[in-house]
Amino acid sequence: MKERALAVASTLLFLLAACSSESEIGEACDRPGGTVDFCEGGLVCGKPADSSSALVCIPICLDDKDCPNDADCKGVEGTNLKGCRFKD
Repeated sequence: MKERALAVASTLLFLLAACSSESEIGEACDRPGGTVDFCEGGLVCGKPADSSSALVCIPICLDDKDCPNDADCKGVEGTNLKGCRFKD
């Protein structure tokens, strides 16, 4: 009985940790403009390109020089943040 309770507790802890993990750069996210609890530090949940409908964690930027050469620093919907978006 004690072993079963330990197994259940371990499973619940694993699930809790998995649910609370933040997405890395390029990984899917589900809240536009989400930062903490949605994406790792320095990332924001947004579209990776103007024509994209998928949401992923993209780097937060202040201007174009903060982004790779093939990306522009553009506003993220519903926020005052900007993110690196790949040029279409």
